[in-house]
Amino acid sequence: MGVTIYYQGQLDRLEDLPGLVEELADIAGSMAWEFTRIERDEKNSEFAGIVLSPSDNCESISFLFDRDGRLRNILDLVNGQIESDPQLSYYNFVKTQFAEIETHLWIVGLFRYLKKNYLSNLKVTDEGEVWETGNVETLRNKREFLNGKIKQLGDALSQVTDLPENIEDLMDKIEETFREMEEGKRTDDS
Repeated sequence: MGVTIYYQGQLDRLEDLPGLVEELADIAGSMAWEFTRIERDEKNSEFAGIVLSPSDNCESISFLFDRDGRLRNILDLVNGQIESDPQLSYYNFVKTQFAEIETHLWIVGLFRYLKKNYLSNLKVTDEGEVWETGNVETLRNKREFLNGKIKQLGDALSQVTDLPENIEDLMDKIEETFREMEEGKRTDDS
């Protein structure tokens, strides 16, 4: 749960990969973000790229490319998944829910730059809607809403007592507790 940016695409020119990795490393350095280059070698012959790690509470941003220049999910590298057409492997994401708003904006700006210069077919879906609309207020509102729901869920979980042994009963108990909290809140607001 949380504001996430999804992205997929393919390099316009395979020969641009080394330059792209160097440029992303320079950008990460200027932003004081950590990064890890991923090289093709004897242990990993399929993927190359870079993983950026923003300094605040943001997930890493993976730019791993297969031999055809398609962006691939970092789990493919971890799992050694190299099938010729694993559709789900082309979807990447970065959750920014707990990062600073500015980090989300920087990431969207980075994607705009990459679309213009390296990945003309880059597709981005931004749950904060900054990519689609440029409206930062929508991002703020969605984050506040989700933070409230996350807090409510945490409060509900902290009130669950007499934990059932099987997962279905546990989920029912959590849902029941959450509904009781919601009903109590509505009564208090009346």
